[in-house]
Amino acid sequence: MQEYALLLLLSAAVGVLSSILGLGGGVLLVPIFTLILKLPIHQAVALSLCCVMATSVTSAAKYLKSNLVDLKAVLYLETTTIIGSYAAGSLAGYVSEQGIAMVFAVILVFSAVVMLLGRSDAKNAGGIKNAYPVAMGASVFAGGLVGLLGVGGGIVKVPILQLILGKPVKEAVATSTMMVGISAAVGVIPYMNRGDVPVEWVPFATLGTVAGAFLGARVFHKIESLYIKIVFAAVLLYTAVTMILSAVRG
Repeated sequence: MQEYALLLLLSAAVGVLSSILGLGGGVLLVPIFTLILKLPIHQAVALSLCCVMATSVTSAAKYLKSNLVDLKAVLYLETTTIIGSYAAGSLAGYVSEQGIAMVFAVILVFSAVVMLLGRSDAKNAGGIKNAYPVAMGASVFAGGLVGLLGVGGGIVKVPILQLILGKPVKEAVATSTMMVGISAAVGVIPYMNRGDVPVEWVPFATLGTVAGAFLGARVFHKIESLYIKIVFAAVLLYTAVTMILSAVRG
């Protein structure tokens, strides 16, 4: 019972951060499930995807009311994201735990650097030429991260929305938050088929992330965009180091 209580509290804390940062929670949940709660990484990924879905629904509802979600971007980018998500989820069973951990860490470092070097002007929008085709192509990769690593894809989707489509950082975070739930719902299907979802843990983990996400969405507007980017990068770098150490220790 103490294990479930700890799971609930940790998931709630992650829910707050994931809602504010548009991460979907997976970049923090997977290390927590593997390093603290000692779940095998494939089960941790599956449980994380369940939490990502719950967090996305809760936070996206708030952002939709605030007109921060770009529904056109959601429609276009998710058509390719779900392809990558399902394909990677199907292949994940053939990848070792150490391999997943190392890929996880590399992607986190890359995303942190991109965010720190990206645009900070909330009024600067416009993106690049042929932005949507490029963003849709990049979203296949984001979907692959969802299915393979159990992250929401926000670690790549936020930079895609901000740097390629030219979205302000808050709009990018809000739009990403809605998209990650769709990607996670598709990505978890292969894990369910393999029996990798720890069903008894799902209610506690999702309840915690939903409660935290609700609180995070309420304070989102009170936080400066620059602070969001700095915290975003710091969380990613910390998680990358944690996962590298885990892979090295075997």
